[in-house]
Amino acid sequence: MTKVDYVAFSGGADSTAMAIYLHEQSQDFELVFADTGAELPETYWMVTRVAKTLGKKLTVVSNGTFYQHLANYGFMLPSPAMRYCTRLLKQVPQDAYFKGAPVAVGIRADEAHRMEGKPGVVRPLVDAGFDKRTVHDLCRRYDLLNPVYKWRSNVSCLCCFFQKVSDWHGLLKHHPELYALAEQWEAQSIAWHEANPCANMTYTWNKSFTLTQLRTADERQCALWPDPEEEPCAICAA
Repeated sequence: MTKVDYVAFSGGADSTAMAIYLHEQSQDFELVFADTGAELPETYWMVTRVAKTLGKKLTVVSNGTFYQHLANYGFMLPSPAMRYCTRLLKQVPQDAYFKGAPVAVGIRADEAHRMEGKPGVVRPLVDAGFDKRTVHDLCRRYDLLNPVYKWRSNVSCLCCFFQKVSDWHGLLKHHPELYALAEQWEAQSIAWHEANPCANMTYTWNKSFTLTQLRTADERQCALWPDPEEEPCAICAA
């Protein structure tokens, strides 16, 4: 097994299971969490809990907040074609901290195509053959499965544009104040676009609906709105 000094940690099931697995293999490492300023409350809670349970050092890095960069971009929302959020809020601060050292990332064996062959990236879960079920079972055994999985498919930012319709509904139900915040950011983006038309600008989180529309839509209407075709960025949701 490759020795690693750092674990890219998101508070999600994959990176948590990876940390547990490396801990069980008696590896010493540091958990590095990139705080976007738009994490779910459960994630902030879980990040600290994992570090304490495993007895590992936790380092939190940052390159400003999501809202800061959103404002600097003129309220142009990130999108699959313009993922500035992942680059600025996750990759930049983590890369600056790792300084080229090998880092373990939470990529499972059933998604081994992700980050394959990327220099400096170690994928212990792929090497160990861990799939999604194995990952969740290991987290549950240590009572370290992020509670967001009870109502959400992943642990990415509260306003991730890769969210499913059911994820947005879950946010509205469990954290209505955060849903309202994402709704307001979207409204600001729409207003900016109307005042400054730009063909390349993304001004709603989902191209099929606004969060205000989703808030009041019935089940039949929601069924007509497709989920995003792509998956959340591996570095965000692992």
